[in-house]
Amino acid sequence: MNSSDRPRALAVMAHPDDIEILVGGTMLQLSSAGWDLGFVTMTSGDCGSNETRTREEISRIRYDEAQSAAESVDAWYACAGFMDLEVFTNAVSVRRVVELIREFEPDIVITHSPADYMVDHEETSRIVRSAVFGAMVPLYQTGATPPARPAGTTPALYYADPIEGVDPMGYRIHPSFYIDITDKIEEKQELLSKHASQREWLRDYHGIDEYLNRMTEWAANYGEECGVSYAEGFRQHLGHGYPHESRLQKALKSSLKQPLNV
Repeated sequence: MNSSDRPRALAVMAHPDDIEILVGGTMLQLSSAGWDLGFVTMTSGDCGSNETRTREEISRIRYDEAQSAAESVDAWYACAGFMDLEVFTNAVSVRRVVELIREFEPDIVITHSPADYMVDHEETSRIVRSAVFGAMVPLYQTGATPPARPAGTTPALYYADPIEGVDPMGYRIHPSFYIDITDKIEEKQELLSKHASQREWLRDYHGIDEYLNRMTEWAANYGEECGVSYAEGFRQHLGHGYPHESRLQKALKSSLKQPLNV
């Protein structure tokens, strides 16, 4: 798929809006730095509504919203086709994500924290970790027709901050580094606003614009940890067999921030 010489960043997360909430500012920074973007969600968000809509209806709505958000920043979008609360690490899920990685040919992949508030996020992290490793293994077959070619190199793998920045026990998971998104916060809010069904649902439920307010509050909290107004936190997977080159950090060197408490 990669017919250009531009570097490519792929975000793979569980549900529509996870990418925008957790790494939307960083993806916008990469776009401004000349990177091509790819968005993948494991589900189309079939449980993301109240009882007035069927799962099929909200799934169609949220798929369209995810695609619209991606298109608004010239990003490629794909849905892996699983169901909410049914994202698990197995041969089917790994093969599907390997195929998508091979198709997009990213230089870096960003996914959920291995520890997060819900299992869909944690399982997506495990699936992506396996898929990044397997993408360049020539004998690993995905069963797609026709299949994409095995990746030429292993992408660098990064984990975003978990929702609210904490593990399931409520303890802060501290990032290794931050990306300053202060100059992108309004664009990030606009990008998240593409998910209108979720914004309306939470606004009706809470009586305030909870959707955008919470995202902005979290970004401000992370910014305070590194001395800027708004930021997003990351850790790089540095296990054996994965690239140790700091590709994301180098790409966004001017926006790179370190924790103040180090």
